Amino acid sequence: MNRGFGVERVVDADRLVVKVRGEIDLMTAGTLRDELVDAVKQSPEVMVDLSEVGFLDSTGVRSLFDAYRAAGELGHRFYVSGARQWVAKVLDVTGVGKLLAPPG
Repeated sequence: MNRGFGVERVVDADRLVVKVRGEIDLMTAGTLRDELVDAVKQSPEVMVDLSEVGFLDSTGVRSLFDAYRAAGELGHRFYVSGARQWVAKVLDVTGVGKLLAPPG
């Protein structure tokens, strides 16, 4: 079950905001990866809003990292924002949190 998983893209000034909701797990990580890699191809700056994500597993972390790497190969910026409790902890424990931190 995908627990209400969804992805929405919103243009905000000069960046593309990708709003994610629900659980990011084995069932949804592939869809997320495809959406994020496509987003970094379309915009030089992508921010992923995780404020409505309640669960993130290792496959989700990999999807975020793959998109980060794709953005880097294009010279684009990619970062996450709004990660709550469990999701923030997973990002920190895996070491990906620092890579995906917002600029500034």
